[in-house]
Amino acid sequence: MDEQTLRIFLSLAETQNTRDTAAELRVNQSNVSRALARLEDEVGMVLFARHGKRLELNANGLAFRADAAGVLDAVESARRHAELIADEGRLLRVGFLHSVARWMVPDVIQRFRALRPDVRVSLRQGFARDLYGWLALDTIDVALSTAPLATSATSDDIGWQPLAEEPLCIAVPSGHPLAAASGPVDVRALAGRDFIGFSRIAELRTAVTGILDEADVAVNVTFESSEIDTMRSLVAGGLGVSILPRTPGRDDPGVVYLPLEPQRVRAIGIAWSTTAQGARYAKELVAALRER
Repeated sequence: MDEQTLRIFLSLAETQNTRDTAAELRVNQSNVSRALARLEDEVGMVLFARHGKRLELNANGLAFRADAAGVLDAVESARRHAELIADEGRLLRVGFLHSVARWMVPDVIQRFRALRPDVRVSLRQGFARDLYGWLALDTIDVALSTAPLATSATSDDIGWQPLAEEPLCIAVPSGHPLAAASGPVDVRALAGRDFIGFSRIAELRTAVTGILDEADVAVNVTFESSEIDTMRSLVAGGLGVSILPRTPGRDDPGVVYLPLEPQRVRAIGIAWSTTAQGARYAKELVAALRER
């Protein structure tokens, strides 16, 4: 399977017919049909339900679409990165957690651009384990992330400096019986309640599961996600309660945050590689952030 085949598949998912996809991608209609046949043969499953000339994604196709889009996004990111490296201009490659995109990333980037307006910046988001892997592979120069795990195989060439703390809180919808609490809440108050949890790929799952297990609290997990914004929205919609980090200075309509007793926090900071392509700029940024 190649890039063009994935583009044909994603276009078919939208147009639902080979003629419009051929016109959109400027290829022969027969090439579209053959590409789809090859793709379905390669993945070993039918991806579309056929209704005459109309094609509709089936369950297999719906699942495959997200992965195909992710692959093409990665290809585009790699292409842009290669173009930046080929450029004679200087570059700082910044990775960041999804959850800090709205509050920490803009501040850090603005500070760096004020410090070094002559250096270009590229951005890439991922989970903490991805970020530290990219640092080790010299794919990024700095990462806005949680601290590396003590058990991880993080290189001695990678440093980490804390920048902020997010308290872990019980998150409930406004109007929930617990929302009226005037102080910290014991996690045992969540026993038996519908709960929005972190999925297995999210680093915070271990921390939240540990909090519940330590208090011997069993909850009714109704949904799991790796996206904190999605979880906030589901809590606001009344679909359950959760344990989430509260972002400094952020107001989430419909969500009430209750401090945990005892208090738990998640430290967010900047990690950098001393041997990366942009190590010089990374060190300048870290020094500036330490002085703030």
